[in-house]
Amino acid sequence: MERDELLLAITRCPEIVKARGDAGHPCRKIVCSQPADGFQPPEPWRGHIDTAPMLFLSSNPSIAENDPFQASSRTDDEIIDYYQRSFDENAGQISASAYNSVLFWTAVRARATEILGRDAAPGADFALTELVHCKSTGETGVAAAHQTCARRWLDLVLQASGAKIIVLLGRQARDHCVARWKLDKGQSAYFGVATPGRERAVIILPHPNARGKRKVADCVGPDDLERLRALLAERD
Repeated sequence: MERDELLLAITRCPEIVKARGDAGHPCRKIVCSQPADGFQPPEPWRGHIDTAPMLFLSSNPSIAENDPFQASSRTDDEIIDYYQRSFDENAGQISASAYNSVLFWTAVRARATEILGRDAAPGADFALTELVHCKSTGETGVAAAHQTCARRWLDLVLQASGAKIIVLLGRQARDHCVARWKLDKGQSAYFGVATPGRERAVIILPHPNARGKRKVADCVGPDDLERLRALLAERD
């Protein structure tokens, strides 16, 4: 599936209609955590997923109050442009002040900056995606929906990604991907992991909302950090 086709397909996931009509559907809880009237569609990813060298993978997007972008009323081209260029400077999507007002986004940029050893540019140096694409607050419904959502979309998203490094944020993403890729749960950094699309390094970090130490240096040793930077410096 081509990148843009995939992006649009996720925003119109057919499981949403099924979940509304089936009380036993695994996505029922997360879909019904939002009212059908004014439902904020699933987010595929944010940033240039095909070229960004790092991909941050977390549990699911949060519901945005007064979301300025209503995908259900936009054209295909507007939806593609919005998610691909969400963080581009002067793209008319999300301003620097709006970006800085979201604590999750600022924390991810800080982690990307630590890995790179220089200021990270959102959308260009890293993209964001989720295990479950439907929105909720407090990860409501993620535990029930993650197998269904990942089975339908995760491999396709990773195949669309040009990232050399995948950063798993939080318990939900960690537990799913550690089991899926048969990794040792006790480690924080892996190299040469066979993920869909290519071999990559995989890092496990706490969720930005977690208590305690969250920096890369708290989880990844200096030798592994140097390996990560060397990997980013390599030409494909």
